[in-house]
Amino acid sequence: MRVRSFLLFSLAVSCFSGSGQTFSGIVVDRVTKESLPYANIRIVGRGIGAVSSRSGEFSIDLAGVSNKDTIRFTYIGYRSFAVVTSDLKLLNNNKVELAPESVELAPMVVTAKSTTKVMGINRVGRRMTGWGDYKSFKGRIRGLLIEGAECPVKVSSFSFRINHNDWDSVAFRLNFLRVKDGIPAESILSKNIFFTTSLRHKWVKVDLKSYDVVICEKVIVTLEWVDAWGKTGEFSNLLTYSLGKVGGYSFSQEAGDEKGEFKYEDNAPAMFIEVFSN
Repeated sequence: MRVRSFLLFSLAVSCFSGSGQTFSGIVVDRVTKESLPYANIRIVGRGIGAVSSRSGEFSIDLAGVSNKDTIRFTYIGYRSFAVVTSDLKLLNNNKVELAPESVELAPMVVTAKSTTKVMGINRVGRRMTGWGDYKSFKGRIRGLLIEGAECPVKVSSFSFRINHNDWDSVAFRLNFLRVKDGIPAESILSKNIFFTTSLRHKWVKVDLKSYDVVICEKVIVTLEWVDAWGKTGEFSNLLTYSLGKVGGYSFSQEAGDEKGEFKYEDNAPAMFIEVFSN
């Protein structure tokens, strides 16, 4: 059973002449007071979004936003919260305090004799696509539908292929979404899975054995680019990932969107998972 907690928050709103209002704050764990990196902040229906930094700080431009618009905060393992912009004047201080959820998961035993099998697209084609430029990449999500899993089955690892990377290091959030009535639904995870890589033109493999990710039948695995480090070039740094040789249902979502786009593509993202097969 999942026990939902509540969200306590207070944020500072500062005004900048000529650029409207900027909504600024820091996201922290309500219990430990530690900062929560890469929380998602969206203005509902406006296509405007932001992701907090690795230190939990964020700033979102409210220029042109109505006082009737709603700002929503989401973070895996915490309850989402929405506030109308006209109520910002009621807030004080500059902290968003999120209380963690308590989630009970059924244990799944993997024996020493367990083998793994690949599910997804592990054959790379000649095509590739990217996440965006220096200013627009944060919060952009790309993913792939994985079908045919036994019920239940534990995920051993996730892999995707970087086609080109100009950064010294990049950070991602890995997520698994349920599929309900043929469309993407909520996350099956109880906590965030972050990882970083400095690989330039190779497959990236993420070990998931310690996360106890258990799937059934269909799941959409997604990658959200949340951070990058390194010196930028004259215009921006390039980060692209490879597309596969075969088709599949892909998922894409922009930082400010409440819902993503889910459609069939002839060349779907080169992503796959390995699951245990007893």
